[in-house]
Amino acid sequence: MNKVTIDYNKLTRALAERGKTKKWLSLELGRYESYIASIKNKPEQPESVERIICMVLEMEPGSLVADQSPKASEDASILQNIHREIKAERALLEEAAENLERIWNKLNANTIQLERIKDCVKGFDKTGADKAKEFLKCALADGKVNSEEVLLRSDGAGIKRADLMKAKNELGVDSATTGYGKNQKTWWFIPN
Repeated sequence: MNKVTIDYNKLTRALAERGKTKKWLSLELGRYESYIASIKNKPEQPESVERIICMVLEMEPGSLVADQSPKASEDASILQNIHREIKAERALLEEAAENLERIWNKLNANTIQLERIKDCVKGFDKTGADKAKEFLKCALADGKVNSEEVLLRSDGAGIKRADLMKAKNELGVDSATTGYGKNQKTWWFIPN
């Protein structure tokens, strides 16, 4: 079993940075309440204990090992600072991604609303005669239709009779009469 020397000062600083107590860490490790405090007098511990402590404190394994060389300590400190900076940048990127998604959803909703407004406005720029032409083309698309039915449907669509008659003449709508007397009916159709 490999043993390492735990730097007690690093350990206490790491606990303070995270707002945790030695008692909390001792209990988190499943040990007695003063276990972490006892490391001060007995810093040589199994390597696995140091790894578990680092894991609980979300540190890199080996971060709490006491170094004899100041260069290694400095390197570890630099790496820790880089790690913190990367975590901070990652949090900023996640926040930016959320904001971008909100903006995209808002933009998409606004685009849909603009399309609906455009569709509504298209109806306003048509004259009564234009609307009557469209109505007649649609109503007579299937062939002969009873003129009374066409007139009733145009009234229901809000098309004026004058506009309907003007559209009838412009489209060249023809009419045919069938029957006699009370049974007489007039049919409208667009000749081929």
